[in-house]
Order: sequence, then structure tokens, then C-alpha cells
Amino acid sequence: MTEHDPIIWRRDLPRALDVHTETVRRYMRNGKFPPPDVDLSVNKRGWRLSTLRNAGINIPAPDPISA
Repeated sequence: MTEHDPIIWRRDLPRALDVHTETVRRYMRNGKFPPPDVDLSVNKRGWRLSTLRNAGINIPAPDPISA
């Protein structure tokens, strides 16, 4: 991996996708998200940006200053 591939945390998905938190939960229940790349606990799950994009989920890259 040559370029930065940030982790997008579950808590950040609603803002990144511009949807409600419950919508993200429903997407996860219905299998619209791939398995998380980082699964520390129910509340601490994350996906690499490349994993989400490969699954067809279009999330803009986070600002490198705030990431």
C-alpha cells in the first residue's frame, strides 16, 4: 500500500454519507456494508476507505489535517 488509506469509523459514517444514524444501522443489518477491517467492539468498528469504495460506497476522502 503506497498511499494513505484512512480508517472510517462507524460513528463517522452518518456524516460522511449524509444520512441518519439509524440509516447506517439499517444498511449494516441488511448487509450493504462489507465486514469491518477493524472490529474492536460493537461501538468501535472501522473500515478502510478503500474497502468501502470497493464495495460501491462512495465516501469522499477525509481532510488529511483532521484525520
